Amino acid sequence: MNNIQSTVLALLTLTISQNVWADSLSDLQQALVMLDGNHAVSGVLSVSFSESRGEGKDKKLKTGAIKSTLSESIEGLDIRYSKDVLVQIAQENRLKMADEEADTPALNGAEILSASSLIPILSSAQTILDAISKGQFRGETQIEYFEQQVRVLDFELPLESFIDDKKTRGYVNKFKGSYKVLINDEGVPVETRLTYSGKGSAYIFFSMSAESEITSQFQIEGTRLVRINKTVESNSSSTFNDRTYSSTWKLALL
Repeated sequence: MNNIQSTVLALLTLTISQNVWADSLSDLQQALVMLDGNHAVSGVLSVSFSESRGEGKDKKLKTGAIKSTLSESIEGLDIRYSKDVLVQIAQENRLKMADEEADTPALNGAEILSASSLIPILSSAQTILDAISKGQFRGETQIEYFEQQVRVLDFELPLESFIDDKKTRGYVNKFKGSYKVLINDEGVPVETRLTYSGKGSAYIFFSMSAESEITSQFQIEGTRLVRINKTVESNSSSTFNDRTYSSTWKLALL
């Protein structure tokens, strides 16, 4: 094969690859638009987390564990707790007043369940659209996922995707963010994998490094894309403190 033929073949291969990538990205975007509906959905959400700060005798552990019933429709978002959970929260409130160092799992769990954390569970399509709109598409691969072939779309995410405050971003020296979306033949996301790592410093005495991995799985419910599972693993280290955090969010549809 001469040089001209080699060049033509390389350009043809590149063109085909780019077209495949473009088609996959279009498949994803079209599926997300179709699955951003207002079909009524409800489920039981179970949340648990564990957070550790410091070392040795200064180490502090905070846990969370709570269950609630979620529902969303054209009328809005509703969250309900059982009577037993409400009783536990009341008991832990009193315990916290007597001992501010006491671990209060139900109370801690309830504190992280806000509209901003719950809406992406029952309406996940827009969340994914927002993420990929900020990222740079780097290409795709194919892998076997639970005995089926899926396409993995890879995006590089900027620091702005994680830190809104401009002044805080100025303290970050190194950062790397990746967002992978696994899609089926119809372009529907079955899983996302978000990872980031970064290092920064402020003034001459404070430094910090952090890394995190967040994995989510999804399911179609009517005209919605619903997040049925999310796991978070993260750790950070700073001049004053070390922190490790893990959490699990599971939704059982009703």
